[in-house]
Amino acid sequence: MLWLLLAVTVLLIVWLLQAPGWVKASIFAIGGLLVAGLLALSGADRALAPTALFALALALFVTGGQATSRRSRVAPRQRKASKTSRKRTARSAPGFDPMEVPGYEILEKVGSGGMASVYRARKLAGGQIVALKIPMEQYVADAKFIRRFHREAEVAQRLSHVNIVRTFEHGSLGIKHYMVMEFVKGRSLESYVEAAELDPELVVDVMTLVVNALQHIHSAGIIHRDIKPANIMILEGGIRRDARPRLAPDAVKLMDFGIAGGKVLSRLTMTGARIGTPVYMSPEQARGLKLDHRSDIYSLGLVFYEMLTGETAFKGGYEVIVHQQIFQSPPPPRQLNLGVPRVLDELVMKMIAKDPDDRPSLEEVQAALSGADLSDDGQAELPSRIVLTVSTRQGVLRVLDPHGALHASIGDIGTEPGSFSAAPLSVSLDSAGNFYAAVFEYQLGQTEHRMIHKLAPDGRHLTSFGSYGMKAGEFLYPVSLSVAPDDTLYVLDAESHIVQRFDSEGVFLSRFGGRGEGRGLFNDPRSLVVGSDGAIYVLDYGNRQVQRFSPDGEYQTRWAFKQGGEQQGMRQLDGLTVDREGNLFISDASGSKVRKVSPEGKLTQSYALETLHGDSGESLLDLGVDEQGNLYAARRGGQTIRKYEPTGQLLATLETYAPVVQMIVDVRGVEETVSTA
Repeated sequence: MLWLLLAVTVLLIVWLLQAPGWVKASIFAIGGLLVAGLLALSGADRALAPTALFALALALFVTGGQATSRRSRVAPRQRKASKTSRKRTARSAPGFDPMEVPGYEILEKVGSGGMASVYRARKLAGGQIVALKIPMEQYVADAKFIRRFHREAEVAQRLSHVNIVRTFEHGSLGIKHYMVMEFVKGRSLESYVEAAELDPELVVDVMTLVVNALQHIHSAGIIHRDIKPANIMILEGGIRRDARPRLAPDAVKLMDFGIAGGKVLSRLTMTGARIGTPVYMSPEQARGLKLDHRSDIYSLGLVFYEMLTGETAFKGGYEVIVHQQIFQSPPPPRQLNLGVPRVLDELVMKMIAKDPDDRPSLEEVQAALSGADLSDDGQAELPSRIVLTVSTRQGVLRVLDPHGALHASIGDIGTEPGSFSAAPLSVSLDSAGNFYAAVFEYQLGQTEHRMIHKLAPDGRHLTSFGSYGMKAGEFLYPVSLSVAPDDTLYVLDAESHIVQRFDSEGVFLSRFGGRGEGRGLFNDPRSLVVGSDGAIYVLDYGNRQVQRFSPDGEYQTRWAFKQGGEQQGMRQLDGLTVDREGNLFISDASGSKVRKVSPEGKLTQSYALETLHGDSGESLLDLGVDEQGNLYAARRGGQTIRKYEPTGQLLATLETYAPVVQMIVDVRGVEETVSTA
């Protein structure tokens, strides 16, 4: 019984040490009464053990109470404040009033960024008008932000240039931090872009002054790292209407050095390596890699791009844009605005090269700007040009030079006069540069639709012909066009398997073909091309051959390739063209190559075709040859054109920036004109 009482008492003591004070006092009062009663009824001998246990419990109670009392007088251990608690503390901090900065009179609030507000103020000593930059209240408790804020001022104070906003001083008073800067009365470049108030001449002038500022910054060993339109100011009255250059020398001011860093980056700047606006980040900045001055050149190139096109080069959420910055190139500015001078288009694309080693220096940028011929709109006649129909809503007919640069863009998808109802299935050009485009148009009960459209070189509509039907001069599904040397037009109908011939005004002349197994008849014909001698070549996809006809449609011969090894039958063919010398180029889909056949019928060259991203093996391969013998190959539905040297070596891969519906190469000579498809 005694040992049971001992165990219960010990457990009771342990519990009592954790219990509230009033519980402890009540229990010990009851215990005291029980011990006193036991002593009176049983005597001292039998009450000795319970009395001793009660005394032990009383001693532990007193000792534990003293320790608890001492702990209550010591401040509890501080935990690291959360971002929410820091904001709450900052908002409740007494005395935070941006209207009270020692030595300055606040006049008005003129702007607010993501982390700081800017006020126009007057310096009490001398009356100078300045700009006060003051962190927003919720950030004053962020030690890292405050260090960066004062570091910005220290960096900016080292710079003195007419095109850089000057910083005079910075300081703090308690929780109040401030930076005193030159007050700039004007508008940001961002507002000019949004209002579409920039022409190429003014863009060049803005770029020239920003480059001047960046050259000064880089010479001081500083990298800005946040070049964007919002950080470039144009002074009020700085744009001159009757002078050249259009901008006064001091009209542009570069500002905001909040994340600027030196060439040797500190831990602070490395921590903020991805701070900045992702739309204008360089690929190396997006990766969080070490930066140098070439990162600023890339960012400035993106600002340049936006000034010329009115659109940012990359769009989407943060992570989407970061991915684009690292892995994708935007369409050249001329793809979005044909009015962009070619020299500026080329300069922009060099500045935003993914590899920093491929970007020009600021000195080279300045030289290109000063010598830019803005009157060169790229419309000079080309000896050879790539002509595309593309799947897009604007500029469905596009003319590229042999390097892939946009030369002209005409025709939109829409219901307005002069617009196409869909992207043309095929295109060809006559000797005067007029376009012929085949557009499938048919609605039940309507007979006025015409499927062949003739357009002037500038895109003006000249005539249309070829309604839906089976009669002469009508079509079910016109899929391929080609203009002969005498400017007559041949049209291949994939549904009726008929080739029809028209004069330049759309008057029907003759037709040939039909369904069959060859020798003048077709099974799933897909494409045709007219050679310089007037001969007609038809890709007979279903019969796996290319058939040749005379200008009046008489069958002459065919080309086909046998399967190799133990395989039986003929190879699948999926593309053809012919050059000025009469060499035939046939795409062998089974062998993933293009075969060159001489006019005598001999195989003289092969071009290996590697599958590119976005290529579909089920679509045709459009081919064309320029005046130098270079071969061009574009898979329909893809967005790339392969360019091969006459030797068969891959020379370049050109981007089309829109899915290809059809490609041809138009060759223009002094004495003859050849269109190939």
